[in-house]
Amino acid sequence: MANRLISGEWEAVFLRLFRQAEAEFVIVSPFIGREPVEALRDALCRREQGERIRVRCVVNCSSDHLLNGSVDSEAVALLAGDCPQADIFHLGGLHAKVYIADQKAALVTSANFTWSGWRRNREVGVWLEEPNLVREAYQWASAIQKISTPLEEEDLSRLVRLSGGLAKQQRRTLSREQKASAASIQEILIQARLRALQAERQTEGRALGQRLSPANENRIFASTVLYLLQTQGPLTTQELHPLIQALHPELCDDTVERIINGVRFGKRWKHMVRNAQQYLKRTGQITYDPHTRKWAVAQLPQNDRPTLLQ
Repeated sequence: MANRLISGEWEAVFLRLFRQAEAEFVIVSPFIGREPVEALRDALCRREQGERIRVRCVVNCSSDHLLNGSVDSEAVALLAGDCPQADIFHLGGLHAKVYIADQKAALVTSANFTWSGWRRNREVGVWLEEPNLVREAYQWASAIQKISTPLEEEDLSRLVRLSGGLAKQQRRTLSREQKASAASIQEILIQARLRALQAERQTEGRALGQRLSPANENRIFASTVLYLLQTQGPLTTQELHPLIQALHPELCDDTVERIINGVRFGKRWKHMVRNAQQYLKRTGQITYDPHTRKWAVAQLPQNDRPTLLQ
């Protein structure tokens, strides 16, 4: 199957893509459902070489998606539990749907990894086999994973417990207890992100032979600012704010203000974005043009392409 438009028979198309994978399968989909996960598990993870096939899945595990059933937390946990080489990542604001097998074939589509995406909705997409296009899709997925939050088995278990029995509830009808669950989900995602950053800091410390300070939210905002400037070009602070908030809604709470000695200094997360910008500027990674008021990447070599984390 060469490059072509796909507009139907989605289950068969996905199964064909599954069969292409011998070393790695990448899923980028905001919504995840049980039926496709079971199909993937049966096609990849249970065959003879299943233990060698790496599955990487980026999904939007925000509280509203978990509580209204758009993301089946049990299905995500099933994927992580039944595929020995599965890695799960959370990214707020995710809307793209991209699926890649071994950098040999890719599917860029409107179809989520759900029963509705496979069998009910009217979807369209493009099947890619041309090497350069597949490589570009893979590099894009790599960049998306880089700013995502890795979720461990315990994180997924807690998300299942919190969202269990609450699926299909609309956010406006959530009870006080359900709203508390939503807040707990956000806290899990925040702590998972900070834990991953701390692991990165420890790795850096060992490489540099020194002890580094604990990871904090500033590193999250710094990596996100850099990613957005790399992928979307020069942006003003006002243009950056909604993009950052969409990616990390759990960190960008508009109700939390920065208060010093009783004086309010605006939204706390925007202050942290400003700190991240100054850090990136001070370290020579980004620049600021006072005439256009735009931030830009200092330099981005053409051959400096991200790869999926090993």
